[in-house]
Amino acid sequence: MPGRRVRKHSSQLREFERGLIMGMKTVGWSTRRVDRQVDRSECAVRTCWEQWTRDGTYVRLTGSGATRKMTRREGRRIVCDEYRFVLGTDDNRERVWRRPGERYNSTHVATRHIARTAGVIVWGAITYASRSALIVVRVTLTDQRYVNGILRPHVGPLLNGLLGAIFQQENDGPHTVRFTQDFLHHVQTLPWQARSPDLSPIEHVWDQLKRQTPLVYSVHDLEVAVQDLWVHLPQEYIRRLINTIPNRVAACIAAGGGPTSY
Repeated sequence: MPGRRVRKHSSQLREFERGLIMGMKTVGWSTRRVDRQVDRSECAVRTCWEQWTRDGTYVRLTGSGATRKMTRREGRRIVCDEYRFVLGTDDNRERVWRRPGERYNSTHVATRHIARTAGVIVWGAITYASRSALIVVRVTLTDQRYVNGILRPHVGPLLNGLLGAIFQQENDGPHTVRFTQDFLHHVQTLPWQARSPDLSPIEHVWDQLKRQTPLVYSVHDLEVAVQDLWVHLPQEYIRRLINTIPNRVAACIAAGGGPTSY
């Protein structure tokens, strides 16, 4: 039929496309709606979804049955972030009760700044193959401290050792000012939406560390405890989190940029 769009049938689905399909189907999209979004045939979408429901994986199997491995380029994506660990049990946050079904309703989500309590600010970075040494900043993280205390001595050498690496940082605060951008001028950075923790797998790493951090009452003990937990965090756990990125993106698209289950 003249003017009819021809969907891609024969080429294999890319891993990113498979992740999108799983995310959209999981949140209830119809097969026809998904195939329009990813520009693939309904047959390809249905086959991918059936594999997931049957085998529990969307990764295409090859020859001997081994799963697809990350490419060298994918292994060079460096995801970083900071997190605040506090002393005691009071993190100075307010909690509210919500009715069933209100958890991800954007009308019940508000962004606000939290006053910092005694503790430490921790910076960390993860990749598919490794995790960087944890860096503890005992004072408020400013743009100059971020560049001179983290980027220049630690991130710079790490990027120099990974030719063609892509650096991902959250685009708010000290990350976006001119001083930081000038330092990263020759670094390939990944465009990233500010205040989007559900898109970043490192947020789950922070949550894991926070749940395991023992109750301590000195900043030194807190620093030692967090660094010890980081060293013993299984790399396989980080790989599984990074593998969820396609699903995270799909869920974000399905939610129209709103909150997701991640």
